[in-house]
Amino acid sequence: MSTTPKHPKALPFLFFSEMWERFGYYLMIGIFLLYLKNVEHGFAMTNTEASDLYGTFIALVFLTPFLGGLLADRYLGSIIIGGLMMGVGYCMMAIHSLPMLYLSMTLVILGNGFFKPNISTLLGNVYSTPEYVDRKDEGYNIFYMGINIGAFICNFFSAAIIIIWGWKYAFVAAGIGMFLGVIILITGTKH
Repeated sequence: MSTTPKHPKALPFLFFSEMWERFGYYLMIGIFLLYLKNVEHGFAMTNTEASDLYGTFIALVFLTPFLGGLLADRYLGSIIIGGLMMGVGYCMMAIHSLPMLYLSMTLVILGNGFFKPNISTLLGNVYSTPEYVDRKDEGYNIFYMGINIGAFICNFFSAAIIIIWGWKYAFVAAGIGMFLGVIILITGTKH
């Protein structure tokens, strides 16, 4: 039985930080393969080349949270640095250059490694006090709704932005989403 009917004050900040992070990530990942294969504005890669690069990118994005979590716990505490790296990486994808593409992918991969495991840990930490421990499951459910909302709404934005302004502005929109998430996280650090 919970001793308080409320959730910690940090929950909305973590919710919206994660929502905007997922908005940026899923916006970028949703158009990335299409952009690589696009002949007119992208890199005109074959399906095999684009799929190999895309698959390698996704694999590294899912591998780095293990390493980033270990480093952040022991040395860096760099969730904000990770978010900024991802935001810069998304924006750099707007620069049509193969070296810049690889550099931007590297920033997103490393930034994700620092950001992703640590924001969930922060959520667990705010629910670790006896006052809130019984509401932890509810808190995670609310938090994961932020992930789902961000992943859902980005699809509408990416399609509209590509049609109206072009590919590079869609990548910049992903970066702006990530920067919003970082700003919200910084705003809520006192909680």
